[in-house]
Amino acid sequence: MMKKKVVSVILAVAMTASLLAGCGTNNGNSAAGEESTETEGTESTEETAEESTEETAASGEDVTLEFLSCKIEDAPKAAFDEIIANFEAANPGVKIEVQSMNSDNLKTTLRSRAASGDMPDIVTWMKEIDKDYLLDLSGEDFLSNINADTLAGANKIYDEGTYAMPLDNGWIGLFYNKDVLAANDIEVPTTYSELVAACDKLQANGVTPFSSSLSDLSVPYIALIGLFAENVYANNADWSAERDAGEHTFVDDEGWKKSFDQLKDVVYKYCDPDNAYNLSYDDCAANFANGENAFYFEGSWALSSVRGVKSDANIGIMAFPVNDTPNDSALLCFPDTSLSICKDSENADVAKKFLAYMASEEAGTIWAEKCAVSSAINGVNVDYDPVAADINSYISAGKITPLGDRVLRTTFTDKLWEIFSYYMLGENDWSTLASTLDEYWDKAYAEQQ
Repeated sequence: MMKKKVVSVILAVAMTASLLAGCGTNNGNSAAGEESTETEGTESTEETAEESTEETAASGEDVTLEFLSCKIEDAPKAAFDEIIANFEAANPGVKIEVQSMNSDNLKTTLRSRAASGDMPDIVTWMKEIDKDYLLDLSGEDFLSNINADTLAGANKIYDEGTYAMPLDNGWIGLFYNKDVLAANDIEVPTTYSELVAACDKLQANGVTPFSSSLSDLSVPYIALIGLFAENVYANNADWSAERDAGEHTFVDDEGWKKSFDQLKDVVYKYCDPDNAYNLSYDDCAANFANGENAFYFEGSWALSSVRGVKSDANIGIMAFPVNDTPNDSALLCFPDTSLSICKDSENADVAKKFLAYMASEEAGTIWAEKCAVSSAINGVNVDYDPVAADINSYISAGKITPLGDRVLRTTFTDKLWEIFSYYMLGENDWSTLASTLDEYWDKAYAEQQ
């Protein structure tokens, strides 16, 4: 059957996610396999900027690029502002207009604009956008400035082609407040049982263990991504392919059930359920930063929000201890913020020049420093935060998994978003929830055939 060219949109109420997670291994994209030295990549970027200036001046025409972004936090917005100002200064006559909105609003906006044939020039990449709406960047010289594995991971969802250019590497893990744990005479837990015991002790001492939200369900949803990345994909990277082949079902899969159970029995149980309906994403970050909670299960994007509230918060990052074998858990690490060009952009050549600048060491450094992230740009190494040492310890030990929700088909993840909280809140039993997940996995698979 023919695949419909649509932009899928999550319809669940009150889900305002800033991002999603996941990645993969090299899928044979030609750009990912190109070899280039750092000097060559820098020269290519500089030449591109010079050509842009000359061509724009020669034409005598002003060009405005429309850029829709789902990066709503202050740090990435400030980074884009500085990078765009530099690009516009080097390219007289070019103007980039950025509209920032949350993930749900961006998907709704893109669906409407796709229907009217009025897509923007540039978007922060979202797997919900059908590749038929995006420009294939394969073979572009500036992609040689991007870490090849990160580039391949960002495009893992596609059978072929390069539609997303990653700017950084993200992660999802368990933040912990060292001062809160120390004040309650609790060691950093290394097993699931130790984590549960720590939460019980914190509650007995009048401290809410977990920072979480029920007004913004993206907060517990991110925790679920981290959990199934560990319980399912860290143990079996081929799980999705095997599920397509009928070798598994959600109803019978212990890893998926364990992920949902740990979300319900720890992350939700040990937050403040009565007050969670009043807490936003920003409230959660602030409460954790200020020491009102000991744990916060979130992604790399939350670091700037925590530091924005308390720059010297004494925090660390670890993988959620999913079992009782000490230090046996894997951290989810993945390509995070990525950019795409819409295929029908009338200014695609100028948009490519902007991506070329985004792939430069100068722009990559600005992004990494302001957003406190590890860069996907070759040659950019920013010691962005003390927690970087925690992340590097997992990477160097090989205790990471790159597979999260971005390798899952949109029709399935739309449904997962819509119903994941039912089990967490006790509104569904496992059999009911898992049967629905099986149904939508099969539906998503059939749509792709």
